[in-house]
This record gives sequence, C-alpha cells and structure tokens, in this order.
Amino acid sequence: MHYTPVTKARFRFATTDDELPPGRVIDIQRDPESPVVTVIIKPGHATQRLLDELSETQTPMHATGQWQRLEPTPENLAHPRRVLRASWRLWPREKMPAGQLCVPLERHREHVWAVLDREASDQLAREMTELVMAMVQSEVWITRGGGEGGEPS
Repeated sequence: MHYTPVTKARFRFATTDDELPPGRVIDIQRDPESPVVTVIIKPGHATQRLLDELSETQTPMHATGQWQRLEPTPENLAHPRRVLRASWRLWPREKMPAGQLCVPLERHREHVWAVLDREASDQLAREMTELVMAMVQSEVWITRGGGEGGEPS
C-alpha cells in the first residue's frame, strides 16, 4: 500500500452526532492515500481557539516533514526516530508557555501534546491519547525534532 505524505491537520467540531463513534467525543479520520488528517471533536469538549491552534501548529509540522508517516517497511519499522508512544496531557496555565494553548513535547520515541487544561475536557484528552497511541502503534510515524523537548511532569 502506498502512503501519501500527510501535509495538513484539520481540527473541527462534529456537526452531527453520527460523525463520531457512539459514546466517543473524538474521531481521527485518515486515509493512507490522502494528505489530510481530520480530527472531529464533539462540541463542549474543546474550545474553538484550541482547534484553530492545533490546526495551525500541526499543519506545518506535517508539511515540513517534522512529523512524517512512512510506509511500514522493515527498514521503517526499525527507524531510530519512530514514535512509539504518544499522548495528550492537560496542563495548568503556569506550566504552559505564555500565550500558547498547546505545545508539542518530544523525547526519544515519544511525542506529547501539552494542552492548556481549561481548553479541553479530561475525556477528550483520554480518548485522544487512546487514538494517537493506536495510530503510532499501527502505522509508522517518525519525528524529526523541533518540539520543546523534555518530559511533562
């Protein structure tokens, strides 16, 4: 199967209940043949400001190859920059950089999105963590650095 490089991340609210799996507040729609990843969130679980900032932050990360999905070849499965763990963590204002609602943090084989706690629900952070963990475990994603570094405490 050919994997088209992802060059755009689009975060938006669900407009109807049937856009999300039953009982879930988020869905990630991606097709190996499409350059766009669309993240659909149930209204009330995030702010529009956060969705806008995530789209604006993640699109250049994909477009420049800082985050890249590769074909699952034996070589790529063993890539030293392959991400094996990913999550969302809610942080209080005092831990966040001034003026930012979200910030990417990277360590060896791990990627964390620190998200300002009042901008997203606990349920959204839990479900997003489940989805991105499943994504990095079932697909080959590599990172070329550029995050803030360090491990969230």
